[in-house]
Amino acid sequence: MTTSPTFRNLPSQKQERILDEALSEFADKGYARASLNALVGRLGISKGSIFQYFQDKSGLFSQVFDFAVGRVKGHLRQVRESTKGQDVFLRLEQSLLAGLELTRANPRLFKLYLKIVFEGDVPFRGRLLQSIRLFSRDYILDLLGEARAAGQLRPSLDLDLAAFVVDAVLERFLMARSVEHLDPDLGLYGAGPEEIRRRASQLVEVLRQGLGASEGGA
Repeated sequence: MTTSPTFRNLPSQKQERILDEALSEFADKGYARASLNALVGRLGISKGSIFQYFQDKSGLFSQVFDFAVGRVKGHLRQVRESTKGQDVFLRLEQSLLAGLELTRANPRLFKLYLKIVFEGDVPFRGRLLQSIRLFSRDYILDLLGEARAAGQLRPSLDLDLAAFVVDAVLERFLMARSVEHLDPDLGLYGAGPEEIRRRASQLVEVLRQGLGASEGGA
């Protein structure tokens, strides 16, 4: 769903402020309980303006999702470019740590994601989750493809399956860091930065042992 020309013609700072405030509202309360009245009260605009800009609440939520995901994508693309040519398992570790730092510095982004994952009343829920998984898969596939070409992975490795495994493992690590009941035994929930880095390094070493090229190149 696209925004109206009226919204696109607003100054960029005002656009960002509206989306940023809406991100806070949806991340804190979820879709169903988010209040447009509370939002426009903080913004100092009329409720009619929201409908003019986004048509309805679901249209606003869709734009907030794109706004939040855009921040995450930009952050990870920087990691991908800054680590280009390095060992793939170092790149995966740096990507994981960057994701963890992003959730620490701006917890609303991951809170919004968790609301989409766990709350069934989110509009376009399937499409939103699929778009996240597709981006994550493509990001990891790019790293693995470059690594296999450089001889860092087993030549016979099925990259699609490997990307699926890596994506699932990294996502679970991020979720265990933020959701207590998803961390039954590793001590990730509430752990300090040093412990998180240690565990991230251990996790990536497990991936290296499973996916990395052996000395014989098999």
